[in-house]
Amino acid sequence: MKFIALLLVFLLVMMQVNVWLTKDGYSRLAEIKELIQDQQKENNEMVSRNSQLKEEIKDLKDGYSAIEEKARGDIGMIKEGEEFYLLTEPRPDLEAKTDD
Repeated sequence: MKFIALLLVFLLVMMQVNVWLTKDGYSRLAEIKELIQDQQKENNEMVSRNSQLKEEIKDLKDGYSAIEEKARGDIGMIKEGEEFYLLTEPRPDLEAKTDD
């Protein structure tokens, strides 16, 4: 009976050593939990981005105004008869040269 009790205590100690001190023990568990959290964060960001892209696709498919807005904003197109004015900020490096 003492032999069985000693054997069980020995096995319990060995299991605890395995859990707390080996590379596949508790430290690996904490590392995996952190990786899971990082992946979940990335997944949530991608879901949000996918929703935005779906809305943009829907807008482009449904209406001419969305296509017009995209053309005006992204590639600077203008309607016939419109005049386009581009306002720019003065460049300090060029102003310094003209002050001389």
